[in-house]
Amino acid sequence: MVTISIIGVDPYLVRQISKAMTDKISNIYEISKDDVNFYAPECLYIHDGVEQNTWNVLVKVNAPIKAKIMEKDAVKIIREFMKGACIHLAIEFYYYSQDNRYEFIDETHPHFMTEENLVYEDDDYDDESEEGEEEEPYLENMFENFEEKLKGK
Repeated sequence: MVTISIIGVDPYLVRQISKAMTDKISNIYEISKDDVNFYAPECLYIHDGVEQNTWNVLVKVNAPIKAKIMEKDAVKIIREFMKGACIHLAIEFYYYSQDNRYEFIDETHPHFMTEENLVYEDDDYDDESEEGEEEEPYLENMFENFEEKLKGK
């Protein structure tokens, strides 16, 4: 499993980048596309109190130790796909032993959501209370006689 975290880029842009980059990354590491994931936090990348998003971007790659030999090729691919999304780019690699990874897959569900198997909830949010009755908004003047009540009158 290879997880690529991209910090300092809008998460919705990372969705597009990941769609384009997944095949290249899976090919370079000789793994299935199912073993390539991206993490795009909605955050601010900050230096000395100033937001750096899209000016400075950090990409962190978590991969199995055996993938280390492909690091230079992975850098070329990541750089190519990220160059249009930022000014400055840093890429860091973190390696783990397969012995330290545990995965639990529920066989009654698809492993990944795709555009074809997304589930949409048909019910719109309703304003009903727990008893099933609609709650009415309070329309009275809640500050009426407030000052008198405050003075103890």
